[in-house]
Amino acid sequence: MALALSAATFMISCGGSTSGGEQQNGNDDGQLQYNPEAQTQIDYAQYGLDDEFIKKYKEMNIGDVGEIIQSFPSPVEVSAIIQDMKVPYTPKYLYNPDYADNFETSFKKALGLGVYCADLGYLNVYNKTGDVIQYLVAIRKLSEQLQIGQFFDFAALKRIATSSDNLDSLLITSVQSYFAMDAYLRQNDRSNISALLVTGVWVESLYLACEVYATKENKRMKEHIASQKTLLTDLMAVLVRFMENDVNYVKMVAGLKELTKAFEPVKIEVIDGEDKTEIIDGQLVTTQGAQTKITVTDEQMTNIVKAVESFRTSIAQSL
Repeated sequence: MALALSAATFMISCGGSTSGGEQQNGNDDGQLQYNPEAQTQIDYAQYGLDDEFIKKYKEMNIGDVGEIIQSFPSPVEVSAIIQDMKVPYTPKYLYNPDYADNFETSFKKALGLGVYCADLGYLNVYNKTGDVIQYLVAIRKLSEQLQIGQFFDFAALKRIATSSDNLDSLLITSVQSYFAMDAYLRQNDRSNISALLVTGVWVESLYLACEVYATKENKRMKEHIASQKTLLTDLMAVLVRFMENDVNYVKMVAGLKELTKAFEPVKIEVIDGEDKTEIIDGQLVTTQGAQTKITVTDEQMTNIVKAVESFRTSIAQSL
């Protein structure tokens, strides 16, 4: 399965209780369910979130939160680009799988599970079968603690992972498990767990993409990174809906607010056009007429990479 701001602003405090009487929305048995009745007053301003900023995302017509979460790309999407770029494997980019033992709360476990899922995809690209096992162990541990381990056939995954000839099968099996798990969470009113899982996957995948791009600039990767502006907007609209009675989401949104500033100058335009159908090598092929044009300067890319690195560091320090 393949996935900044100041650390002082975004340090997730996910202990059993919060200071100042701030209530957390969840417990440590994996049932981190959204409970709109358990509201508590949180001073958003102290986290740098003004009413206008919050209102902007709350008023977005995003429809069903679960459907938005489902629309996010799978954790393997960036892997194909990395593979084509042929850049050296760099293990220091990945989050240490041994740290999974330190995640005390459901919030941390769900976010960390997403991070490890993205890291697994990066390992698959480079055929690092030995390291894959460590990440599968971390994923199994966290998913079982969140009561969603039933979606992973870990015996099969481990068997596939030990054979470099079957890495494609590992990717397919892992992605199928990921989507089954996500669907279960959304269907059982645990969309906030799914939102955290998606956030972890998205942030870590974007971080890996930025680190690879910083090593070797590539037009396809540049456009992929810049295109994440749209997904970031959707993610913000989802997360603000869980802020009302959980300070952890408030801190998450505060961190992402800084990231939106780096993406703000990016221009994404959809250019209309008619679909074209032609016969190529005896097969009917349809080429989509509408095209997406992404405009981003080198300076803007530098700012985005730095912002992503800072945000991911904040997440890593908070887990």
